[in-house]
Order: sequence, then C-alpha cells, then structure tokens
Amino acid sequence: MRLQAPDFWESTGPIALLLWPISLVFGWLIQLRKYLFDFGLLKANALPVPIIFVGNLRVGGTGKTPSVIALAQALHAKGFFPGVISRGYRSGLEAHESKEVLVSDGANVVGDEPSLLATYLNLLKIPVWIGADRYQTGMRLLQANPSCNVIISDDGLSHLKLARFCARDGGRDIEIIVRDARGEGNQFLLPAGPLREPAGRERDLTLDVVMDVNPQTNEGLVVNETHHYQIPCVMGDAYQLIHPTSIRPLVDFKDQAVLAVAGIANPEKFYAPLRSVGIHLHTLALGDHADYSSMSFNQYLSDPQGVILMTEKDAVKCHHLHDPRIWVVPLIMPLPQSLLDWITLILHRQPENT
Repeated sequence: MRLQAPDFWESTGPIALLLWPISLVFGWLIQLRKYLFDFGLLKANALPVPIIFVGNLRVGGTGKTPSVIALAQALHAKGFFPGVISRGYRSGLEAHESKEVLVSDGANVVGDEPSLLATYLNLLKIPVWIGADRYQTGMRLLQANPSCNVIISDDGLSHLKLARFCARDGGRDIEIIVRDARGEGNQFLLPAGPLREPAGRERDLTLDVVMDVNPQTNEGLVVNETHHYQIPCVMGDAYQLIHPTSIRPLVDFKDQAVLAVAGIANPEKFYAPLRSVGIHLHTLALGDHADYSSMSFNQYLSDPQGVILMTEKDAVKCHHLHDPRIWVVPLIMPLPQSLLDWITLILHRQPENT
C-alpha cells in the first residue's frame, strides 16, 4: 500500500468537507479515550526516568526522526545517558514483544526509522528499542541499560498507556511537537485532514523544521517566548551507498542525469532543496515506508549510468542492491543551545515522589 498525503488535506475543498463528519467522530473517540485515562478507567504506567516525547500532530513526514537523532546526540554530549524507544512500524513484532535494534538487524527486520536511528546512535552506545507497548519497551531498555537516565520516545504522544508528568505542569517529562512548512494543513482530523490530534493540543515545545541546503546555516531561531523554535534541517554532502567514505557535494550533480527517489510521506521536502542548487531531477515518489525488496531503478533512469539520490530513510532498505549509482543525502539538524539548556534544566528537576 502506498502511503502518501493526499492533496485535499491541505485545503477545505469538497472531499475534505465530505469526510468532515467522520473526523468529528474520530475527535470524539480521541476525547473519550483521554477521559478514560484521566479518570483511571484505563491504566497508565510511568517509567522511573524522564521521558521526552518527539512526535507530530499530522500524519508522517515532518522531520521527527532527524529531531530524535539530534536530541539523543546532544544529550549524550551533555553527559546524559539517553535511550530511544520507537513503535517499529512494519517490524513484524507481536504486540507484546520488544526488541533492541542493532545495525546488523536490517530495516526489513526492525523497520526503516528504527534502523536509521540505530545507524547513528549505536556508534555512541545509545540503545534503541522497539515495541508496540511503550511502557514495556522502556522498562526492558532500562533493565538492559541501568545507566540510562532519560528516554526519548520516537512518537508516542498519543500513547497514553505511558504516563507522563509534563514540564508545563511542573514535571520533568517533555512533549515536543515537530512541524514542517505544511503546518496543520486544513486543520481537520483524519480522514478529512492530516491531524491525529487537534491542532491546539498542549505541548511543551514546538519545533518548526525548515529544509536547507546551506551547511553554514546557523542554529535554530526562537519564534516566540513560549518555547517555539524554527530549526534548520540541513542537507549535507551526499555519500555513496556502497562506499560511504566516498563523498560529493550536492552541486556536483548539477550536470548529470539524476533520479531522486523518495519513499517518504512528503517527497517534495526532499526534491525542493535539490532543485534549489540547480540539480535537474527526474523524480520517483514511492510513498512512506516504501518496500525496496524487489526494486530495480533501471526503468526510471533516462541514462543507465545516471545518478540516484535518495534519503537515508530509504537507503537503509537498499543495501542489498549493491548499486554504485545510489548516493545518499544525509540530514543534519543543529539544535539551539538555549533549547538544550532548557531541556537540561527540566531533566534535572526532582522526581514527583521526592
């Protein structure tokens, strides 16, 4: 199944209005579920360490995974011992199972996003675990890594079975909402719009991710005094999939036949910065979490010796192709020092029961 955001999510056109009554029902179900947790009719469990939730209100493709990587790396540099938990979409795990993600597992075993997280974070000995039950997964991570003192949840904003005492209420857990240039689209809930939760949902931090191809971009800007930041997500130099030490600046591809492949929810986010440096693209949008197990790119290339540019999220699923034409475009997200200082302050708060 191809997962890609429909155009009607960006405006209040006839299709969105036709589906709007269904999204009202979806909203009532969301609110009912929240009430059941608020009144203790459904049970939530808390982890013994602070949790940072990094999620998005709209479905897919806002820059969540690069944000998790940047945050984990920054906390590690500040002397914390972070761990990361993720759902592991398409991992094949049963609902009650949890698993540590190793680079050797491969994306076909653990899912594309966890595989990418492990590729970056295992080098720093930051553990990455996947499982549908975030509380169980977090506890198993902590049991295997007793020195871990903060958990970063890749998504999980609406996973209310994992209790949290948020920073905005005086606690030391942090909910971060990541947005991109599309914002909340038509601001309708699914299926009439792109939102999994209402646009006005409370949060501790908002990160507006802005794609950039300039490696000299400064750190993020404070948009306002309510912990709202604009963060550059910088496209770095491309590296060859079969030889990662072989690196080329993006401008080197300006005069070549280039196929830009994007198996993500918002492929234009990948294409637009490449066009901005003068690369003439043929594009191949495959939808979020695309399957490359039987992929051949020859039919899409105007020149059989051309270049294939792709995201890192796609590249972790393409190692089996051994294709020297594939070059991978990494994303780098510098986090503002003021943001990291605030997060550090929150994490150092005393637990609620002391």
